[in-house]
Amino acid sequence: MTQADVLPSISLEVFSHHHEVIVVGGGIIGSLIAYTLRRAGAEVIMLDAGFEGEATRASAGMLAPYPEGLAGELLEWAEESIALYPALVAELQEQTGIAVPFSLEGTGLVMPGVEAHLSVWPSLASLNLRGRSYPGGYVHPLRLKEALWQAFQRMGGLVLRAEALLVTPGRVETDRGALLGSHIVLATGAWSGRFGLGVQPVKGEAMWLETAPPTIPLFFEEGYLLPRDGGLYVGATQREGWRPGVDLIGLQWLISFVHNHVPHLETAPIGALLWGYRPMGTLQVGEIASGLYAATGHGRNGVLLAPATAQRIARSILGVSPRRSRG
Repeated sequence: MTQADVLPSISLEVFSHHHEVIVVGGGIIGSLIAYTLRRAGAEVIMLDAGFEGEATRASAGMLAPYPEGLAGELLEWAEESIALYPALVAELQEQTGIAVPFSLEGTGLVMPGVEAHLSVWPSLASLNLRGRSYPGGYVHPLRLKEALWQAFQRMGGLVLRAEALLVTPGRVETDRGALLGSHIVLATGAWSGRFGLGVQPVKGEAMWLETAPPTIPLFFEEGYLLPRDGGLYVGATQREGWRPGVDLIGLQWLISFVHNHVPHLETAPIGALLWGYRPMGTLQVGEIASGLYAATGHGRNGVLLAPATAQRIARSILGVSPRRSRG
């Protein structure tokens, strides 16, 4: 449990107060939207249902638009987000003291047939000879969320543990009562389909190995590896539906991936198994009805696109760049 999971008690007066902005969803995207708006001076309450399977809890935190094959407008969004990350991470650490592991030292795409050379992790320079290297890197999603929540609350933002049941313009019905607000943002991830948005859950399963990682994220044909908490993150499956947990099929996929690409790691201890639901479907970022906004459908690129998404939602609500508004 992180500090972000421990919420202060909130007076029931929040249910009689008319809020300026209600953000539904407390994952990376919802948290960054709430933080960006509050930093700009808006009065914001963020709802977090605490659902098991939230994508943030299992996310790799990859900042890798080129290995992910993004192009066109999505690539522009990704490049915008990556450019925003250094200042964001530094700002959060200064405000909260929470160190968010973060790197933009590059990403590598390992070509078929060269895996045998990876028994000693290559540097970015050697990847130029054995594969392809690209700009990018990674950020630690859980530490990022923890820092965002803490900074948001220190600025006077409110976080309420509640499940949204029905959302209409100006009103959110929750399992704890109804909330009224001028602007409502649906950042509900894989659960967005319940509000009529074109999103379906696709489960990702991953594991964390107690072994030395490469210095940069490495992509292969099916999956990827990256540094995480002094060990190695290995991911990830893509399986439709709401079946919870890491089952034998998912574990077999992860083991086969290691066996096929980095067999020297087959004896590494498994430190943890991770899983979460990605919001796959139509990417929707913007106003969908008067005072009602969507920020969902990011698939496996939620952390990558989060800063650009937050900027777009904030501009739509505030009418100006969030960093120049009512600060």
